[in-house]
Amino acid sequence: MIENLIVPVLNRYDLLQRMLDSVYVAVEHLLIIDNGTGADLTFNKNFSKVTVLDMPANLGVAGSWNLGIKSFPYAQRWFIASNDVVFEPGSIEALSQARRDEITLSGDAPHWQAFVLGDEAVGDIGLFDESLFPAYFEDNDYTRRAEFVGVNIRLADIKLRHDNSSTIKAGYQDKNAKTYANNERYYQSKIASNDYSAGSWSLDIRRENGWE
Repeated sequence: MIENLIVPVLNRYDLLQRMLDSVYVAVEHLLIIDNGTGADLTFNKNFSKVTVLDMPANLGVAGSWNLGIKSFPYAQRWFIASNDVVFEPGSIEALSQARRDEITLSGDAPHWQAFVLGDEAVGDIGLFDESLFPAYFEDNDYTRRAEFVGVNIRLADIKLRHDNSSTIKAGYQDKNAKTYANNERYYQSKIASNDYSAGSWSLDIRRENGWE
């Protein structure tokens, strides 16, 4: 059994259902952070408890990951997956070996398609920077900050299938072209100023980078 599974989603609920159907081991608590319009989903017997949070607006990737962490404040590890992955046999067992003082990523790119954060690692690094909205560079920033404080990032042999950029391809290419550039500028500004902080949510950035 793994203690939790946190899955943000914005669209492509068909891929989310496919991912849920691929979970073949017991999960104590499944948390779906629904940033989109919602869909009817079915849950197999492996999920002991299911919570679906219907968000009134898109939290973005960093905000969703942070909400997942905050939702299980006493967890020793947080298991997070993209809605468009498929767990192959052996993949969840590999994730379940994650250590509390590390970040465990998929060995296959994109590495953050399914990952585990240990509570000791999060205690040292902090949360994700929600000024990187709605997507891209939040993982680069977290990697940089982890390396700065000496938290190990382990690439595990995790067998997954992944529909890369499925959210972007479902009608957000033009909007992403703008927000990607904005996020890159913000990320580069943190590097230039030796900023290793978790940043903060910004109303101006949220409005400027909105995909609504």
